[in-house]
Amino acid sequence: MAYNGHNGVMDFAIEWPKKEPDKNVSKPAIVLCCISSKYFGPPLKGVGASPLLLTTQLKYPGAFVLHDALEAWLGGGGSMDLREAAARAYSKNQHISVKAAAGGVFGSSVRI
Repeated sequence: MAYNGHNGVMDFAIEWPKKEPDKNVSKPAIVLCCISSKYFGPPLKGVGASPLLLTTQLKYPGAFVLHDALEAWLGGGGSMDLREAAARAYSKNQHISVKAAAGGVFGSSVRI
């Protein structure tokens, strides 16, 4: 599952589904919107999803980030490769360092 766009959950409250996660099924998830780790991280884990890429700050939701992240993942890269590709794409578009994009937007779990 991937979502890229405005974080409407910042504007209103929603009731998240209540479901017992199936520990035997991997459900990778990417949420690219403002502060998705805070708003989507716990609910995703609550339904058994494995967040691959979330954001920690306000973020421009350009599809180029999702494109590059998926290219890395579908090319056989792991979750760290996916995060690095996202940080590099965001840094190029926003004219900031890769380190700033990695740590400031996608969290400190990215190695640069």
